[in-house]
Amino acid sequence: MKNKQERTQFIQEAKRHLVKQRMMSALLYGTSIVLIVANRGAYWPFAVLIVALVLIAQLHSKEVNRDMALTPYPAMKRIIQIQYVIDYCFIVLVGLFLPVVLNLSLPFFTSIGVYLLLAIMLLMADTILERRGKVLDREHPTKKELRTYPKTWKKLKT
Repeated sequence: MKNKQERTQFIQEAKRHLVKQRMMSALLYGTSIVLIVANRGAYWPFAVLIVALVLIAQLHSKEVNRDMALTPYPAMKRIIQIQYVIDYCFIVLVGLFLPVVLNLSLPFFTSIGVYLLLAIMLLMADTILERRGKVLDREHPTKKELRTYPKTWKKLKT
C-alpha cells in the first residue's frame, strides 16, 4: 500500500486530469443557476441544472472510486463515500438556495435560517468523518493536507 505522500501525489495528479471536466461542469452549473434566477417561473432551466448535477455527480463518483482504492479498510472506504456525498449535498445546497427562495416565494429569514442550519450540519458531519478517518487510516491524506500539499500544477497536455 502507498504511504501518505504517495497517496497525496497520486490524488493531486488524478485531480489535474479532471480539471477540464470540473471546469465544464461548474460552468454549466453556474449558467443553469443564472438561467433559473433570470427566468423565474420557467421550468426549462431546471433541466440544465439537472444535467449539470448529473455531470458533477459523475465526477464525484470517479473521485470516490479513486480514493477508496487507496485504502484497505472497509470502514475508511465507507467514510470516503459519505464524505463525497456530503460534498455533493453542499454543492446542491449552495447552488439551489437563491433559486428556491425566489421561485417558491419563501420568507427570506426563515430560508436563511434553514440554509445555515443545513450548512452547519453538513460541515460538522464532514469534520467528524475527517477525524474518524484519521484514526482509521493514518496514511490516508485529509482534505486539509490535500489543499496545503505543495502542488505543481503543470499545464495539461491535450
